Amino acid sequence: MDLVTPPSPQAAQALADRLGPRACFIAGGTVLQQGWDEPRLAPDGVCFINLQTWPETQQITLDDHHLHIGAGARLETVRTDPRVRAQAPLLSEALGQLGALGVRRLGTLGGNVGWGVGDTGPVLLVLDAEARLADGSHAPLVEVLQRTVLPLLLGFRLPRADHHPVHTAFEKVGYRAAFSPARVRVALRWARPERGLSLLRAAAGAPGTPIRRLTDVEALLGQPGAATPDLAAVRRACQAHLPAELALMVSRLIAGHCGLL
Repeated sequence: MDLVTPPSPQAAQALADRLGPRACFIAGGTVLQQGWDEPRLAPDGVCFINLQTWPETQQITLDDHHLHIGAGARLETVRTDPRVRAQAPLLSEALGQLGALGVRRLGTLGGNVGWGVGDTGPVLLVLDAEARLADGSHAPLVEVLQRTVLPLLLGFRLPRADHHPVHTAFEKVGYRAAFSPARVRVALRWARPERGLSLLRAAAGAPGTPIRRLTDVEALLGQPGAATPDLAAVRRACQAHLPAELALMVSRLIAGHCGLL
């Protein structure tokens, strides 16, 4: 096991590209340890690339159009930041359900997203977040998460909620605080406060099922004036993206929020 601290994000991405499967980005490390055979002993042959030394990746800022959250920002810092609470309240809500306080003080937003099944991924997808990459470019997070190899994430850019009001919901089945590992996370966003058939975005993630947009669900429930679908139709739309057991669970959550039950 090696631990390397590159001088810049660009150097970190270049090192990861060169090492290939041996490379592993690390910040808080709270997720990585869950996958080790021995929690106190890192696996051999891995080169951990330390991401904790760049202040610019830990900042939270607000400009005229966007909320910017560094990927290195600690989860509890993000949850309690007044700008996040005002401009992305759904993110603060989801973080309040994530792990214990000690985990949130160590873990980072980028690490939770990069994990692929974390609570914050579905939230950021329904808020149309963009990811900032090591070359300085921005790309829709929904596209970045579909890449075969996830690049280094430096931060996230979200539209301001006070310019574009959002009507959202977050559901998590299973809570670590109750010693019940989360089975699924679901985030939803509507165009109208009365919700119903104005669903703009739906996203979900679960262990073994990486975070994804539920585009079939969006198409089914995003047509005001259309015939009201029944629960079976919502379930079929969920099954286009999720295993049958999860689709059953998620379809009831979504139908309930849309007033279909």
